[in-house]
Amino acid sequence: MPKLFDIKFPGECKTLPDGFWSAVDVWIKKPHVVNKRLCGVKVTQSEEEGAEALRFLLDEDAALTDEVLLFIAGGASAARTHEEEKPWSLIIKTIIPKVNSYGTNLHKEVILKDFDRQLVTFLPFEEDAQGQVSLKRGNIHQLQLLHQDCEEWTLELHVLASDAWFSDGVAYPKLPWMSTDLMPKLVRWATECKSSEFKSTLSLLPVEKYSVMYQQLKEKYKAMVKIWPEVTDPEKFVYEDVAIATYLLVLWAEERAERGLTARQSFVDLGCGNGLLVHILANEGHPGKGIDVRKRKIWDMYGPQTLLEVSEPSPKKADRLLLMSVIIFSHETENPRRTLKVSFQPPSPPHCRRFVLWLAGTTTFNNFK
Repeated sequence: MPKLFDIKFPGECKTLPDGFWSAVDVWIKKPHVVNKRLCGVKVTQSEEEGAEALRFLLDEDAALTDEVLLFIAGGASAARTHEEEKPWSLIIKTIIPKVNSYGTNLHKEVILKDFDRQLVTFLPFEEDAQGQVSLKRGNIHQLQLLHQDCEEWTLELHVLASDAWFSDGVAYPKLPWMSTDLMPKLVRWATECKSSEFKSTLSLLPVEKYSVMYQQLKEKYKAMVKIWPEVTDPEKFVYEDVAIATYLLVLWAEERAERGLTARQSFVDLGCGNGLLVHILANEGHPGKGIDVRKRKIWDMYGPQTLLEVSEPSPKKADRLLLMSVIIFSHETENPRRTLKVSFQPPSPPHCRRFVLWLAGTTTFNNFK
């Protein structure tokens, strides 16, 4: 099988082979942590499948079927692969780019995990609006973990037809990027092999809805970058707050649908900083206000519909804050101790939730550890 790149693991790596599969799962389910042009993926999984599961991709071309099955089998004969019908762990995922320039076509991947040979195969395909699929033969590739001489671990990238590899830099990354960016990340993740007890925040939302709304809000508020009066980086702060607003708006819309509510959630943002998050949420129909200990230059540019107040969060004001549907703690304030006291004031009315997003949490942690 054609090896294109390889990379060695640090000596005496004790997290393998389990760490390899943990790293692969990050790349499969959260590719946007490496490929910043992706919003995320939608994954459907079938635990064990044989060659029959690939029939929808391979049926029309017998030669292609044999070629692909031979590649998947790592050099075993295609006939033998058919006979054995050895089950694989199979995943199908839809790739969701940040900017959709593909029309109605969906970019998907069939991913086959072979735990015996520490091998994972990626079969990209496209699906049109009528459900017709076409396999991207040139982009079929594998990642394999090898243990050489019972001492050294190596990660290899195999490509079925590297001369036919297609790249758009989004759904289909460039081969050099796979070598210089992806593979070192996989090695690092596999070496660390850390699992989090917290769920991914995007797993709480329909990623497709998040992607569509993010593009709409980004287009709507991108003019703020050109007129930004603060000394901070406009692109970072504008698009960061657009992303946070998108998350909250989709989350709240799902909540209203689930609970059968029509009234939009109200909010107060403690430590609102530049106030852009407050401005976007208010513009999108949610009544609320922002509070910070000092005024920013940009506040005057928002207009009267964006309610911003200079005040210091205090436990004495907690009762008034709890009248809101949601309390947002989004930025470090000059007095994080007092803000945290407000954030943990018990008890809360059933309708009031807290959304904590410490964007500069080091100082806060040091103040409270």
